[in-house]
Amino acid sequence: MALLCLIASSGLTAQAQTTGSVNSLTIDDFSRAAGHENNLIWTSVTDQAKDNSTTGTNNFVQESGRSCLKIKELVPRSKSVTLLGTKPVLDNNSNLNTAGHDGIYLRAKGTPGQVYLGIWIESEKNGRRLYQAQIELKNRWQEIRLPLRVFRSMPLGMAANDREFFRIATFPNIQQRTVEIFLDEIGFYKERKMYNKLTRAQQQIIIRKGTERPFSGKYDDHYENGTYTCARCSAKLYESSSKFKSGCGWPSFDDEIEGAVKRQRDADGVRTEILCNNCGGHLGHVFIGEKMTPKNTRHCVNSLSMDFIPATEQQEQAGTTKAIFASGCFWGTEYYFNKAPGVISTTVGYTGGHVDNPTYKQVCTDKTGHAEAVEVTYDPEVISYEQLAKLFFETHDFTQLNRQGPDIGTQYRTEIFYLDEEQKEIAAQLIQTLKTKRHNVKTKVTKADKFWQAEDYHQDYYDKTKKLPYCHVYRKIF
Repeated sequence: MALLCLIASSGLTAQAQTTGSVNSLTIDDFSRAAGHENNLIWTSVTDQAKDNSTTGTNNFVQESGRSCLKIKELVPRSKSVTLLGTKPVLDNNSNLNTAGHDGIYLRAKGTPGQVYLGIWIESEKNGRRLYQAQIELKNRWQEIRLPLRVFRSMPLGMAANDREFFRIATFPNIQQRTVEIFLDEIGFYKERKMYNKLTRAQQQIIIRKGTERPFSGKYDDHYENGTYTCARCSAKLYESSSKFKSGCGWPSFDDEIEGAVKRQRDADGVRTEILCNNCGGHLGHVFIGEKMTPKNTRHCVNSLSMDFIPATEQQEQAGTTKAIFASGCFWGTEYYFNKAPGVISTTVGYTGGHVDNPTYKQVCTDKTGHAEAVEVTYDPEVISYEQLAKLFFETHDFTQLNRQGPDIGTQYRTEIFYLDEEQKEIAAQLIQTLKTKRHNVKTKVTKADKFWQAEDYHQDYYDKTKKLPYCHVYRKIF
């Protein structure tokens, strides 16, 4: 793949602006006016392919009375090309804080046709990953706003978040040969939101930093699958997989959704207060070193500071649904599901056991009852549950009992964990079909229980290591 980048190389200072109902952080407005704070230096960097390189130029021009950056690219056939990069966004010396912003905006015009806006995000869990969204370029100036939720990773289809941008790029559809883009401004935007109406009791906790009585909150002994959100602004705070029973009298979590919670020294000068990073609402306190879970962290949160969205409701809102499969080592199971069209994301973990929040070491003792499993989030408009279940059977040996290849133990069993009666019926029908084909099926079909997310180093293992599964091989059966 030929790759042409325009890299901005200088310290980056954001300009906070308010335009109508949108709060924005400008990366660059390309004005080059004297005293302009950004004054980024844009240079072209080409990754050349032998005899088939992408070529391009960029320069600052006046177009329709606007100062802008003009990018002109010649794209070889069957090549994709990156047109704009803002590498300094990653610079730790920068004061550009993208947390809490809802999307990316740009004012642009150019060669009519489809253009992809790409954002590279770096995180501890996923490493550096490209996310992209499509826009329609017109031969007239237009302001384009792209919510972060519409960006999908390549090639796994995961949604983007608002943390740690280190490059932004535009690149044309590979069907186009010559592309011109004029950029007038680019940055991040935040929609103004109205806060939710709070009860007097909630105001006492969230705004006045009070504390509810222990064992009185509705979420203290609550363990349904879903997401806990801020009662004041509805920002997502905690996944149910991080909740654990601490016995302290308040809901306890050993991890937050990345970037969701802010920590600061409490007014008492001793404890560490936790607040919603989006609206600043008081949540409670965080304690380190109690050794209650492997993460050694306890977020002690007031129930009145939170709302809860069940997993089923989230799936309906997003137009997605989930499925859970166990077929031996979860690295190999995940490998094949990740490659299926319509699969948005996968998470490896443990389910079907009797120990809360198990570790990999505990599960490997074969004493917790858990199976190594994969939770698949998929778009039912693209791929059906039946297709996923068929892929499950076609990528492992379902005739083996409590083992898969060299891996032996009940944690490596073959099992389908159904989330509703429709999934249960489909799984049973497929097993019956396999039996009529004279297969000795050992796969169990079980109602889904609590799914515990595995340690970060297990997630996307084969993508990270560039290796191939050792006991999962695809073979056509159905």
